[in-house]
Amino acid sequence: MASAVHMPAMPLSLRRAGETATVTKLRGDADMKRHLANIGFVEGSEVHVVSSSGSNIIVMVKGARFGLDAKVAQRIMTA
Repeated sequence: MASAVHMPAMPLSLRRAGETATVTKLRGDADMKRHLANIGFVEGSEVHVVSSSGSNIIVMVKGARFGLDAKVAQRIMTA
């Protein structure tokens, strides 16, 4: 019986350019979670990191490109 290897969840802010990850959880208050969900960051959606610098990250989610502050990206957990 084969067991799947599960990568631990990590904030989107720690992903590197070129990586694609799956959203596993959103952290923050209800307004923050609702805002992130409204722009496509929902559990199970794929996020591709276009570029990442110390304070900003540019990602593609559901065909749209977004620039996020690193503090916001820390609230998006990915695997």
